[in-house]
Amino acid sequence: MYPLTAGIVVQTKELWDELHANLQDLPVRVVLEQSEIGQLSVLLEKIDRMRPEVMFVDISGLREPLDQVIRGMRSTAAAPFVLTLNTVAGTDVILNAMRAGAAEYLYPPFGDALRAALERIGNERRNTTQAVRRGGHTLGFMSAKGGCGATTIACHTAVELPAQSKGKVLLADLDFDAGMVGFLLKTKSPYSISDAVRNTQRLDESYWKALVSNGISGLEIISAPLPASRLALKPEQLRFVLSFVRTQYDWIVLDLGRSLSPSSTPAIEEVDDLFLVTTMEVPALHQAKLIVQKLLDSGYGKNRLHLLLNRAPKRFDVTLEELESMLGAPVYTSIPSDYLALNESYSEGKLLGRGSGLGKHFTRLAMSIVGVSDPKKKFSMFG
Repeated sequence: MYPLTAGIVVQTKELWDELHANLQDLPVRVVLEQSEIGQLSVLLEKIDRMRPEVMFVDISGLREPLDQVIRGMRSTAAAPFVLTLNTVAGTDVILNAMRAGAAEYLYPPFGDALRAALERIGNERRNTTQAVRRGGHTLGFMSAKGGCGATTIACHTAVELPAQSKGKVLLADLDFDAGMVGFLLKTKSPYSISDAVRNTQRLDESYWKALVSNGISGLEIISAPLPASRLALKPEQLRFVLSFVRTQYDWIVLDLGRSLSPSSTPAIEEVDDLFLVTTMEVPALHQAKLIVQKLLDSGYGKNRLHLLLNRAPKRFDVTLEELESMLGAPVYTSIPSDYLALNESYSEGKLLGRGSGLGKHFTRLAMSIVGVSDPKKKFSMFG
């Protein structure tokens, strides 16, 4: 389901309890909540400011003219869909609500009717915004198989991006199997991405700031959950969080772990550029080919999919064209192997320095992604 923001004006306890119980597992973030309409002009000002996409309005004891309330809400800049709530289902009451401009009339139990209404509204919102992606640019790094180095590349790229883009960057660890980002970057926050996913109704700028770690200039980090707290995350809730962080950052870097997984698959839908990291080992190339095929078969745009050859040898046994033809996707670049330098830096509790041989490759990778040219060396496919 497409994530939505909502406002709630509900006075009746029965409707209040029913609505909150049903919204708990849906990707809906409540941005405005009050028990009564009060002064309509004041409420409309709040709707203008908070911009909810959906308004839930209790009409069981409404004092103001219903058509005036709905028309007022629809005439705001937010133009939210208005879902009217009542304790009873009467033909005349339903007709009056629909004639007044309500998108839906709901009465307990809401259940499937509420979900269906929100799915319909969400699809309409998705269709109107699909052509233009708003907010930050999202990069995903995924290993074809375990050990290909996606986490290392994601971390070094994320650290480089603030300097190269002059923008605000988020590094999010969605590798729920290994979750090494927090360890490699020595994050201090005890919270993780699962805290955001489980609390979408509380998710705003203030709450998000309490979750992230920000020990590196221009870069904030949100870790993967610890094994003991790795509960199943609903795909629509994860997409909601990723949609939210787009509004907070210029660049978002996602460590997607290895292969396609329950956590990486929904996240890929929010990714602008997916970098599939593979080595030249036969098992890794085989897995990379399978992943590319699955993504393309699912409708994922080929222009959004890039191959990164990690720990690449100095000489290749195949040409670039042969490799791309075999794997079914374009090769973005290659990164050489420097196991000793990486191991030494990790032993010291830090990432590679920009002046190291391999560090220069990570710098050029970030520059290429941002679109900044390197005056000292032209960025090439094979490093």
